[in-house]
Amino acid sequence: MTLFLFGYPASIIVIARWLPVVREQRVRWLMVHHSAVAAIVAGWAISGDAGAIAVNATWLIVSTIWYVRAGSNQAMGETSKPDGD
Repeated sequence: MTLFLFGYPASIIVIARWLPVVREQRVRWLMVHHSAVAAIVAGWAISGDAGAIAVNATWLIVSTIWYVRAGSNQAMGETSKPDGD
């Protein structure tokens, strides 16, 4: 339960600010997010819930890819604008 007490609140706070975290490449925020999601995955692993492990581990992978791709796009000078701009 302690893992969830840290994991869910911390991850939700970062997810609420996810787009600025990715756009501005906020490394500290990403580390908080990854630590929180890893704690959630560990908590579900201890509980033995394979479905919850899969969902949360998948988000950890997807969020990492999203962050890295946004950083590499910025490094190449590309910017992404929302549709309609």
